[in-house]
Amino acid sequence: MTHDEAYTRVEEHIAAAVAVFPEAPELEALGGDIANPCDDTVDGGESGRASVGRTYWLRGLPAEDNEASVERLHEYWTANGYQVTDDGRPEDLAVFVENEEDSFRMSVQSSAQGSLSIGASSPCVWPEGAPGS
Repeated sequence: MTHDEAYTRVEEHIAAAVAVFPEAPELEALGGDIANPCDDTVDGGESGRASVGRTYWLRGLPAEDNEASVERLHEYWTANGYQVTDDGRPEDLAVFVENEEDSFRMSVQSSAQGSLSIGASSPCVWPEGAPGS
């Protein structure tokens, strides 16, 4: 998988998750594309790979419904092949999951101001799909 293919898959994961809302929230980019180097590999793989991802604010969801919105995403994820890796509720309105099939990770979090964000990231991939390409 190339970085471009991973970004496409990130968007697919995000689109499927936000489709659980009765009225689709507006996705507002929170920063740009993310590409975190995987140079300190724990899997013994070669350096040069990166985990790519994107994060969005979920605009148009009422802040008073944040707990219900996070629970809706949690229910979707646990029913659709994602494993919860961290659930900070009730103290911290944040849930982190990993897809059991493709190892893409997702999260939903509330900011101090009460805005929800959703993000997705890939496992480590080569920029062009293979080392040296």
